[in-house]
Amino acid sequence: MIEFTLTTGRPLVVFTDLDGTLIDHHSYSFEGSEAAIRNLVERKAPLVFCSSKTFAEQIHLQRQIGLKMPFIFENGSAIAIPDGFFPGKFYSATRKEQGYDLVVFAHAEATVLRAALKIIPEIHGYSDASDAELSAATGLRGAFLQRARERWFTETLLSRLDAAQVVRINTLLKPKGFVLSRGGRFYTVQSGSVNKGRAVEWMKGIFRQTIVQDPCFAAIGDSPNDAPMLEVVDLPFLVQKPDHTWADLDLPDLIKLEGVGPEGFSAAVRMLLGEGWVV
Repeated sequence: MIEFTLTTGRPLVVFTDLDGTLIDHHSYSFEGSEAAIRNLVERKAPLVFCSSKTFAEQIHLQRQIGLKMPFIFENGSAIAIPDGFFPGKFYSATRKEQGYDLVVFAHAEATVLRAALKIIPEIHGYSDASDAELSAATGLRGAFLQRARERWFTETLLSRLDAAQVVRINTLLKPKGFVLSRGGRFYTVQSGSVNKGRAVEWMKGIFRQTIVQDPCFAAIGDSPNDAPMLEVVDLPFLVQKPDHTWADLDLPDLIKLEGVGPEGFSAAVRMLLGEGWVV
């Protein structure tokens, strides 16, 4: 067993996945995480979303929760930083969107990616699906569905792929600079040069320049594409999937928490804020 409490005086920065972690895998509700989020806000601990979700989806979720924080979107393809969030300019923005500086790491936009996917006719992505089909697969409707479609750098696949197909598709995508990434529900095609961990490392560098005392960096996730994020923080937490098992991740110092999605997220926050939880 690991007993862990965070010293009360040390700055804390938390990176978190969204689907199946901060929000419920099925309902997309953050209700089960709300108290934990509030406790982080009271502690003045930045909570940085790090998800395959789009810019539009994450902006909307932050508004629902009442946050305005930097976030990493489309699996590390880019970072959005609110105007004036950091006291000084420690980075160069690629472009601006809706009051956010965007720092883009993806080597190509989604139009280039989708053109590359034309050589693999058997795969079926968000951009190929009708609203009815996409809604049936995701449970999203209306404006929620349209925000999920607004992918700037990636394409999420509805196709169910076996191991042999994954190898074949990656072989075809590699010369174009793209790769498959496995999330909690679907595969996503993205730039091969990006992942959640690389984006988190970049954000860590910015936080270190703006916080006097070296922060403690924590991350919370639930699926294989969270591994790069969990590898690069001081305290990596893995919450349970809906079937109450954990993703098969072999990482040093990984803390596996009992609790599905928001329940596990909340348990991680309680530990981080020094309530002495034991796992």
